[in-house]
Amino acid sequence: MQRWSAGGRRLLAVALTGVLLGGGLTGCGFPGSAPNGGQSEETTVDYGDVSAAVTKAVPRVVEVDSLERSRDGFGYRLSVGLVTDSAKPFTSDELDTVIETIWLTLPWEPGTIKLVAGVTTDDGEDPVDLRAAASELDPLSVTNAGQGGVSVTGMKSRYGAWTAPE
Repeated sequence: MQRWSAGGRRLLAVALTGVLLGGGLTGCGFPGSAPNGGQSEETTVDYGDVSAAVTKAVPRVVEVDSLERSRDGFGYRLSVGLVTDSAKPFTSDELDTVIETIWLTLPWEPGTIKLVAGVTTDDGEDPVDLRAAASELDPLSVTNAGQGGVSVTGMKSRYGAWTAPE
């Protein structure tokens, strides 16, 4: 019979601890985790009149689709798909109006607004670039998202404190 040395017992204890921790943490993910890293909402979310308000405020946006709320490091992220009437990139004024309209219309405060835009073509849908327009919207913080899309934060700095729509 072989005797275990103190170093061997210590190694065995570390290995068993790792196995137990690994097995215990396997099922500890967020329920409904979104593939983009945010936690998606499993309850019905109220988006208010965002779709109608955006299409009214910016006529080249013919439809707002794919509204989705998820959790991120800034609270809630709103992801929005914009269907446009042309493939030309947005101007900074058009994009500014879209973001401000969402900020003023949404019944909950978004920490991040992720926008992607596309135009319907005979071949499907082509992306519409929002990046150049977003880069002109100081002091918003902008990161690229998707094909030509953007995620923006810092709406309070540009549009003032969020208040619930009346």
